[in-house]
Amino acid sequence: MHKPHHLALIARFPSPGQGKTRLIPRLGLDGACSFARAALTDLLHLLSRAPSCHRTLFYTPESARADILQLLEQESIRSLWDIHPQAQTPDIGGRLHAALEHARTVDSGTLLAPTPPTPAITFIGMDCFELTTSIVQGSMARVSTPPRTAHMLPACDGGYVLLTIPLDCDGRRVFGQIPWSSSRTGCVQVQRLEEAGLSCVVGEALPDVDEPGDLDMLWESRQAKWASFPRTMGFLETVMPSERCRDDDWERQCTTQPCATNPAYEG
Repeated sequence: MHKPHHLALIARFPSPGQGKTRLIPRLGLDGACSFARAALTDLLHLLSRAPSCHRTLFYTPESARADILQLLEQESIRSLWDIHPQAQTPDIGGRLHAALEHARTVDSGTLLAPTPPTPAITFIGMDCFELTTSIVQGSMARVSTPPRTAHMLPACDGGYVLLTIPLDCDGRRVFGQIPWSSSRTGCVQVQRLEEAGLSCVVGEALPDVDEPGDLDMLWESRQAKWASFPRTMGFLETVMPSERCRDDDWERQCTTQPCATNPAYEG
């Protein structure tokens, strides 16, 4: 059998005041936590539909293990995910390197086919609401086909929302000396990949949700997001009253006054 590709979801399990802290001025402590939990749950369901890959949730803090297992059980997706704590280091690069090493350990027990494709690992965070299973599969397919390549989807703020690399690449070189949470993160990551002997295919930049203003952009695109992120959109519906009220006011106006969208309009 072929060695499977790996999917690594890097996430902080939400608790009030921990994670999505930049959204607290807009949503409050509990609101930011509720938003993050809804986003994580939606993403776990979405990525559960990605076929032919080994899924691992690399979580922090380490004390959240029982809560994560409970969430997976409640959502009936426990059998689809392995979980593993993130390395206890403040450096994101160190955590990604440790996740890569863990995936290699898991991978070492899988039998090889005579001419296997190169197994790949895809790293995804929990901030982007533009990802689909086809995007993830397409990224893995790019990297599993020679020559040795990496594939990255940058974020509009200069970071990145997805990175797929060969499972056997040098994690220390790939993830070392990168200015994380910076407008230069993505471009420096590409440099490190090239220094490690990989050609990097860079896709279209996608928006992520880090700042309060990002919530407005996400809510404006809600019509296209409900199917994939129903819990997240459902939560936003409770905290975006001005937009909802405007829609409701317009509907009331069109049913009580002559206008072009009212079937009773005869102008």
